[in-house]
Amino acid sequence: MEKTLAVTLALLFTMLPLTLAQEEPVGNVTVGGELILRIRFSAGGMTPQQRADAITQRLVKILQDPNIQPSDIVVKPIAGGEAAIYVKDNLLVTVDKKHAALNKTTPLKLGEMWAKHLREVLPQVNVKPMR
Repeated sequence: MEKTLAVTLALLFTMLPLTLAQEEPVGNVTVGGELILRIRFSAGGMTPQQRADAITQRLVKILQDPNIQPSDIVVKPIAGGEAAIYVKDNLLVTVDKKHAALNKTTPLKLGEMWAKHLREVLPQVNVKPMR
């Protein structure tokens, strides 16, 4: 009995570091101090933080357009049952199945939730050129 318990505990402790190592830091996408969205999973060989950084770079480029309107932010279904958010035909973020499952919804519905928030925030933080 003691030997079985010792073996079981040894297995649990050897598995523990793997479990902790799989939890990656969250990548936050912010603009103007406002949290836009959180990337929680790796994809395409990128960590959540690298994905968040790539989205932030796209966002910086998108915000160079001084005329962004809420109607310019759209969600489109893409291959594999996932969704993508575009701002004036510029890809901002792909909404994957892992993020949708975490939020107990579909990629398209999660994309609509993210897009709704973007429609409220982006026009407010978009810098208008001085005249």
